[in-house]
Amino acid sequence: MSPGRAAAGSRPLRLLIVGALVVLVGVVSFLVTVNRTAVTGHAPSTARSASATEAVPSPTQSLDDIARAQLSRTVTIEALGSNNEGLGTGWLIDAKGDFVTNAHVIQGQMTVRIRGRDGGSHVGNVLGVDRDLDIAVIRSGDGFRGTPLQTLSTAVKGLPAPVVVLASSHATGHGDFTDESATGTQADVPVTSDTVTGQPPVTTVYHDMLVLEGQAVYPGNSGGPVIDAQGRVVGILTLASKSNAQAYAIPLSRVLSELLAFAAK
Repeated sequence: MSPGRAAAGSRPLRLLIVGALVVLVGVVSFLVTVNRTAVTGHAPSTARSASATEAVPSPTQSLDDIARAQLSRTVTIEALGSNNEGLGTGWLIDAKGDFVTNAHVIQGQMTVRIRGRDGGSHVGNVLGVDRDLDIAVIRSGDGFRGTPLQTLSTAVKGLPAPVVVLASSHATGHGDFTDESATGTQADVPVTSDTVTGQPPVTTVYHDMLVLEGQAVYPGNSGGPVIDAQGRVVGILTLASKSNAQAYAIPLSRVLSELLAFAAK
């Protein structure tokens, strides 16, 4: 297990502070909502809301129809600390009740819960975390079941390509999905975390991220699935620019084998 990886229950590792960055892409922020107050005051966005309906994607469906069909497999990840509550998005990767999210959504928190779109709350057991790649898998402890989302194990081709990002509207305070265009990959995306009182800001660098352009995404989108026109997960929404409507996703092909290994436990 590498220094950036941690098994469930181990002490969280601090991100390393890196030196001068070769590539500057503007100020980028994590997309985890730090507390519930931050989301309840948001004004409605242009992202459309949708009800959680089950449907099998077909080649003739629009991206919005595909998004509506997938929403029941997208949940809120609640990470509860002693003094705060972090909210992110997760999605079902298998029929055992295993959900994918970002490691930074749950990092340093004491308890993790999975909230379904019906409002039901389920205890979450963290199966595995890779902080270097910013991925985590959480299993429902009480039988949360459903049809998993389809995944794409190879790199996204034919860019630019239309995609849709699913979210927990409970976590974001905005719509259930946003239409985007996957325009390419960004070699280096430097990220500076919000400053904590008495501590310097922490910076790290994400590599080979899928670049998304279109509608704005928000705090709470972290961990949400990026869906292609065939209804397959092609990325994990992780970062967004503070200065424009550009976001970044971890290409699923880079991390799928590790996610499945976590879920195999």
